[in-house]
Amino acid sequence: MSRQKQFNRELDRLYKRRTGWLRTVLTKANPGPVPTLNKKTRERTIKHLQSIASTALAKKLAKKEFQRAIEKRKTWMTKGRGIDGKRKLFKAWARKKVDGASGKVYVFWRRKECSYVGRTRGRGTRPSHHFERSWFRKATRIDVYMAPRKSDISRLECLAFHRFLPSHNEIKVAKVRGTPRCPLCRLHKKIKNEMRRIYRFR
Repeated sequence: MSRQKQFNRELDRLYKRRTGWLRTVLTKANPGPVPTLNKKTRERTIKHLQSIASTALAKKLAKKEFQRAIEKRKTWMTKGRGIDGKRKLFKAWARKKVDGASGKVYVFWRRKECSYVGRTRGRGTRPSHHFERSWFRKATRIDVYMAPRKSDISRLECLAFHRFLPSHNEIKVAKVRGTPRCPLCRLHKKIKNEMRRIYRFR
C-alpha cells in the first residue's frame, strides 16, 4: 500500500469516528458501541499521520535538503580493541579530520541501519561519549557531517533524523531557538494545526 493511501485511510477512519453518531440517526445502529472521537484518539492519529509523512518524504525531500545543508562528510570505520581502544583511535581521528569545523552532525551506523544521530559544536570527539551504549557494540562506522555555519547545525541534525530514521534516539531532536526549521518539521506542524482545527473540542 502506498504512503498516500495509508495517509488517506487514517483520515477516513478519523472522519468515521467523528460522524459515528450521525450515521445512526436514520438507521438502526450496528451491534456494539458507536465509534466516537476524543482528544486522545485525535492526537494519536496526528502522530501517525506525521510518521507516514516522514517515511514517505525522507528519501526525497529530506535527502535533497540534507545534501544542500552539508559542507562535507568524513567517515570513521570502527576499529580498535575494546571501548577504550576504539575511543582513543576515534578521538585521534576526529582531532585530525573534523576538529576545525564550526558545527557537526554525527551518525552511527550498523551496516545499512542507522543507530543514532547527534550533534556537537565542539572539537568533534563527542561521539565517543556514546561508546558505552549497548548498541555501539554492533556499530560499523560513524559519519560526521560538517555544516558551513553553527546556525545550520540544528537544522542539519533534524534533517538527518528524518532522513536516516535512527533506531536508538530516545528523544526527538532538540530545536535551537532562532534557527531555521527543517521542511519536514514545518509539514508536521501544518498537519497538527489543520487536524486540530478540523476536529476541535471545547
